[in-house]
Amino acid sequence: MIARGLGFGGPGSNPILLIALVLLVLSFVNGTMFGPLRSLQTDPNAFFGFVIAIILGITVHEFMHAYAAHRLGDDTARLLGRMSLNPVVHFDIFGTLLLVLAGFGFGKPVPVNEARLRGAFASSLVSLAGPLANFAIAAVCAIPLRLGTADVLGPNYIEILQSVVFFNVVLGIFNLIPIPPLDGSNIVFGLLPPKLQWDLRPYLQYGPILLLILLWFGSRLLQTVVFGPAQVITRTLIGV
Repeated sequence: MIARGLGFGGPGSNPILLIALVLLVLSFVNGTMFGPLRSLQTDPNAFFGFVIAIILGITVHEFMHAYAAHRLGDDTARLLGRMSLNPVVHFDIFGTLLLVLAGFGFGKPVPVNEARLRGAFASSLVSLAGPLANFAIAAVCAIPLRLGTADVLGPNYIEILQSVVFFNVVLGIFNLIPIPPLDGSNIVFGLLPPKLQWDLRPYLQYGPILLLILLWFGSRLLQTVVFGPAQVITRTLIGV
């Protein structure tokens, strides 16, 4: 799972990252959380499918945030080199480490100057562009699976392609959860009246804490809200 970006510097610059690091260590000591690296020996196809999905998913996700902002009047991300399909410019080191080891993490957030955006709901559209990109990737990668043309590549490639579809659907759904700093919160926030936005802004800082609690204690809720629907959508896309 990936958040659009926690907006923090390094692990020592904010206590939330230290909490995340503690959760990461505890997860490996207790073996309680999903870690893609654990599947490298037991199911390498699933691991490589996850890696490809994350690289592709993060890159296009963040690119579309930057592109949408550019089209709606804000060139901040473009001028900073973030309107790019180069994966390197979108990856956060600590967030990527968490992704590979623990199965959740974050990419480097695309900077957006909301004052430059055109349109009443422009900030919501910019935020929505990322998850929509993940669903688009999943739909495109599902085409050869649905048509059966992937069969000529062999079962290993089919499994990898299925993982790319599934994890991009997961990324899209997860990022729509309305908890800061996920895109869902920015989408909802951008639809609110200006006064209500101003009143709620001080509470946004508590979003990462709530998100970490959800990741640690809400496995059943995540299964219901994210992974269950992702499995249904994936099966629908690939036609099984």
